Amino acid sequence: MTSAVFDASELPVGAVEEALRSAGVELELPARLQRTRYDSFDGGLWRAGLQLETRAHGAQAHTLRVTGGGGPSAQLFLATALPQGTPLQLTALPRGPLRSRLLAAAKDRALLPQLTLTSHRASGTLEVDGIPQAVVHLDTDLEVEPAGDGGPRTTIEVEALPGRDTAAEALRHRLAAALRETTSAAGLDAPLQGDGLRLAATRAGVDLRGWRGPLRPELDRRAPALVGVRTVLRSFADALDANWQGTTDHIDDAFLHEFRVALRRTRSLLAQSRRVLPADVRRDQRDAFRWLGTVTSSARDLDVYVASWQELTDLLDPVDAAELEPVLAHLAGQRAEAHGEVARALGSDRAHQLRASWRAWLEQPDDQVTGGRRAEEPLGRVVGARILAAQERVLERGRSIRADSPATELHELRKDGKRLRYLLEAFGHLGGRKRSAATITHLTHLQDNLGAFQDAHVQAERLRMVLAEMTADGGSRRGASPRPGTLEAGARLATALDRQREQARADFDARFADYRRKRARRTLTELVDRMSR
Repeated sequence: MTSAVFDASELPVGAVEEALRSAGVELELPARLQRTRYDSFDGGLWRAGLQLETRAHGAQAHTLRVTGGGGPSAQLFLATALPQGTPLQLTALPRGPLRSRLLAAAKDRALLPQLTLTSHRASGTLEVDGIPQAVVHLDTDLEVEPAGDGGPRTTIEVEALPGRDTAAEALRHRLAAALRETTSAAGLDAPLQGDGLRLAATRAGVDLRGWRGPLRPELDRRAPALVGVRTVLRSFADALDANWQGTTDHIDDAFLHEFRVALRRTRSLLAQSRRVLPADVRRDQRDAFRWLGTVTSSARDLDVYVASWQELTDLLDPVDAAELEPVLAHLAGQRAEAHGEVARALGSDRAHQLRASWRAWLEQPDDQVTGGRRAEEPLGRVVGARILAAQERVLERGRSIRADSPATELHELRKDGKRLRYLLEAFGHLGGRKRSAATITHLTHLQDNLGAFQDAHVQAERLRMVLAEMTADGGSRRGASPRPGTLEAGARLATALDRQREQARADFDARFADYRRKRARRTLTELVDRMSR
């Protein structure tokens, strides 16, 4: 089912109604309608071709309506209206095809209100030989929140019924011809594909594509290193800013994840920018961002633990999994407290000062910033040397790991790999996009193994710690001591995680041998040679 909408703001309503009658459409009496369009922060529904809206007809009926995506429209009747301006959590919807359709597109992200359109709507149906072909909606007294610049006040929307696109298209042509006889208003010959919400969003300046992540900045490998590094740091700051409020409000877990990715990339590049950035800026900002990393770490770890709970308990039989429900509740309580700490930290004067001073320095003109002694050297040459040094650290530490090496050594290797990956992701394309992608993919295979080892190790340790806390806190505000069955199920899950860790450790030698093979090293060397020219 397709729709097209005309902006008829320059026409008298009576003339529009007459044009519709001449095209064979009789309108019913108008009624107040409020529509709010929702999508995830990253535009997940938009990418899937879907549109989700809530509709409130007066103060009575409230519906959730999904259209597009190559499937039929679907709607869900709501007992009460959604609170204005609040996110929609898909897991709060009843299970069924509509929820599944939305989850497939938006994943685990909350859906945010993008704009609200209020109008008086009169609708009518075009019939041919008694068979409905299209529905026409006349919306008048349109109000848009947030308001745009010169948005439409009157629209005519033609909505094709299933399998009737040809008849709806013919109606649009007849309607345009009838309107041309009444006015010379521009735009009536070329209606916008989509509905009134899409037209209002376009006029209001709402980017329906959502946040697409920090754009990869244009870099010149021959430009001064200071200029290139500051350009990349600005893109990381854009990601921090974009996800700051969503992280503070904990709208969904992805905000904190994206925030911490940008944070780690910033810290890593600051560490790699010695003798490029001014020494005092580098020192002060490393300290500041280290603090941000510390205050957000626990909340992210608990997000991951709670989100992966089903996968973890799938290692047990259903009886044991049920016994561990109190553990999940305990973790959820810790997670809520941790996010409260994040909100207080990000809302503090210290955080606002950090954010403002960092952005102010990044936005200074390049010719007003004096860097270190390598600041004026070509970006590709400086970064290429840092990539080779980071690669050598990975190889050296990997070669030193033995069967009896502590878990901390593998964790340090994982961090070394991340530092190399961040350099490659930010600057690797200066040596060729294909080589860069191949090198990152190869590194990712090693990191996946190290991540599996670290995750199993940390999850088992935290599980044992939580069980001990629950036992010690028995009768306190967190509830009674865990039942024997809960403790036994927890011990079995911890043992299963230990086995996963041991398997990852057993796989490490083969993964690292693959990573250090000559052909893979040659690809990285060629990449650096190219970017250093």
